[in-house]
Amino acid sequence: MEFDFYNTLLVFMRISAFLMVLPFFSTVNFPHTLRVALSLLAALLIAPLLPPFALGKLGFFALLGVIFQEISIGLLLGFMARMIFYAVEMAGGLIATEMGLNLASVMNPLDQQSSQAPGMILFFLATVVMVTLDLHHWILMGFERTYLVLPIGSAHLNGALFEAVVAQTARIFMVALQISAPMIAVSFVVTMIFAVLSRAVPQMNVFAESFGFRIAAGLIVFGFTLQLTAVHVMNNLRRLPDDLLVIAQMIGGGKL
Repeated sequence: MEFDFYNTLLVFMRISAFLMVLPFFSTVNFPHTLRVALSLLAALLIAPLLPPFALGKLGFFALLGVIFQEISIGLLLGFMARMIFYAVEMAGGLIATEMGLNLASVMNPLDQQSSQAPGMILFFLATVVMVTLDLHHWILMGFERTYLVLPIGSAHLNGALFEAVVAQTARIFMVALQISAPMIAVSFVVTMIFAVLSRAVPQMNVFAESFGFRIAAGLIVFGFTLQLTAVHVMNNLRRLPDDLLVIAQMIGGGKL
């Protein structure tokens, strides 16, 4: 297989944009040089398998258009691959609100931003599940398969793509609700119990007393539901290669 500089360049643009958004590879602590090296290695492995693209025969603006297309495809596919991590972060925010810990923020070492402790724990859990089960390899293999339905320079926008992206985005809220549902139920039960106590014992400061019970019950339920959360994360990560292929097929103008 001969080395094709243009194919390698365009594959490098797509895969580097993809890794720039993909969780774990896009964290602040992940070395930029290593990310570039991984992108270049993937480009050298994928480019010889693709038909040659006559990039050198294009004009300057057409060249910029193709490069912009490949970067945009990589960013969109990376955004789709990050959906489950957006879901666990949202679930962590809901859990922190129900437990009364939404004001207790800590520094997340992965992105150097403050976040609630439950959200950071769930984000770490999702990252550990992805890496320990080698699901990041499956995601990269799914990315490589997108070239079968979306060759270089064949992208265009359409209504089906917009509907698919909106549907995938809406799934964030459903997954976040599934993860945080036990905590919402516990918070509802604690609220009902102290509402009854406020009528039975009017002298009790229900608002102040409920904080400790809410946090204690929330921590117990949160610990017991971590395994269920890991199952949700694993199931969504396993379907990512097929989701990437569907989105790529829609970008390429194909029908499902």
